[in-house]
Amino acid sequence: MMMFKEIADVLVDDQWRFRNSRDSGIEQVLAQIKAKPLLLTPNVDDGVKWKRGDVEYGSEFSAYSTWDMVRAQNAKVPWAKLIWFKQGVPRYAFITWLAVKDRLSTGSRMRTWGVIQGCTFCGEPEESRDHLFFACPYTYGLWLQIIGSLLRPAPSPDWNEIMARILHSAHDRLVSILLRLALQVTIYYIWRERNERRHTQRSRPANQLAKVIEKTIK
Repeated sequence: MMMFKEIADVLVDDQWRFRNSRDSGIEQVLAQIKAKPLLLTPNVDDGVKWKRGDVEYGSEFSAYSTWDMVRAQNAKVPWAKLIWFKQGVPRYAFITWLAVKDRLSTGSRMRTWGVIQGCTFCGEPEESRDHLFFACPYTYGLWLQIIGSLLRPAPSPDWNEIMARILHSAHDRLVSILLRLALQVTIYYIWRERNERRHTQRSRPANQLAKVIEKTIK
């Protein structure tokens, strides 16, 4: 933000005056500024305003408004509220976000790197995202144990159906929060258990892992 003296220094006879710069980016900005017509109102004190939108200006700086204007904005995805909500925990939300985007290093993705990795829970040769969550008998049984009566009738092991059921079924506020927490914490601990089995050869039965997940949710 320019102070009043600095603004006065670049105004000469109602024209912009800037020092030369070697930075091509700054030169482009200066060229755009010089292309703007400079309109001054006589007998009116100069002031500085912060842009907050297309036609909105404010006297105080807002980091939120500035970021909202300069960032690249995409259409809001329908599953956003599954990941980001007030009661969510960032580390669980992050892993769930990776799972939704299918960016976890599952066996299917590792195969493109020349690494062969089957399911560490049931031995299925093709360890995909949809298999881990929740087509695998181990993880599906674990998921049903975690959600209990929160989702009735019990969902199939299909990933897309589970996402749709949580998003679009009619739930009261508490059940909706619990379902999203249950989903995120379960995905987190399944992924953690999968990596433990792969790297340390240690494993836990589903009942034991379910107790850890339930305690974490509580």
